[in-house]
Amino acid sequence: MLELKNHTEIVVQQALKKYLGNNTLGCSCERCQADIMALALNRLPARYYVSSRGEILTQLESQTSPDQARIMAEVVRAAQQVSATPSHQHDQIK
Repeated sequence: MLELKNHTEIVVQQALKKYLGNNTLGCSCERCQADIMALALNRLPARYYVSSRGEILTQLESQTSPDQARIMAEVVRAAQQVSATPSHQHDQIK
């Protein structure tokens, strides 16, 4: 069976890394980062591909400024939400 890949997941992960490089959150543990990714991905359309050609076409389509801006906006929104109400207590971070 062919493996499905979601291009949106890749670009959200890159956007989160960029965001965390420029901003400080109350907590940026693995759990909080996963929560941020999940929240952002749930608000963005999935873009699946199965081949190298599909990957290239999907990358080209997602290079537009509105797409990049929307992705970063969702990452920022999710980061603010997770920072305000993390899903763990600060003493439970592992």
